[in-house]
Amino acid sequence: IIGGKEYKCESKEDSFSKIEGYVINNYDFVQNGIKLEYTVDEKLCKEYLRIKQFFEENNFLVLSTENNNITAESENIDYSINICEYNDLIKVQVILINNDVSKSEEELKKLSQKIRNDNFINERYFSFIKGKINTEGKKPIDDLEEDLHLKIKESLNINNGYISEAISENDQDINIGRIKYDTGSYLIIGTPVIFVTY
Repeated sequence: IIGGKEYKCESKEDSFSKIEGYVINNYDFVQNGIKLEYTVDEKLCKEYLRIKQFFEENNFLVLSTENNNITAESENIDYSINICEYNDLIKVQVILINNDVSKSEEELKKLSQKIRNDNFINERYFSFIKGKINTEGKKPIDDLEEDLHLKIKESLNINNGYISEAISENDQDINIGRIKYDTGSYLIIGTPVIFVTY
């Protein structure tokens, strides 16, 4: 109630969790991932050591630590950290790539937040999911438009498929790719962009 007037308050379901569920139910899950970017007012070496220590204390398998980058893995998730100087601040990029269908984008987001510095200044998230198209003749873009009520803004043919820009019902930017490899055809969807190579 505001100013004596009653208002209905409801949160719209996150577009990506709807997309994720749709891909898992209609395609063969391949992988999903999240990228967190944040800035922090800290010395680069201090932030680097803080993250490295986090991995070591939590029994991650640390694969490499060089040139302000850290790669590690734990429980079917690959972690990639890149740290650089950015306008008198430190910019950190945390990427998690998961191959386990039981781990959702929301779980990956929570895992990335455990790595994030508590004194971060701002943050941005990017998400993607990739599924193998198990039925030839399937038209993923048409299905996504109809079933998830996406509005396709633009499509472009590329060497091994096509990519499209779309917008969700709650105005979230979405990129969609249908890519064909020797191993089959794949659907990859990212918000607001697809941050992995496809």
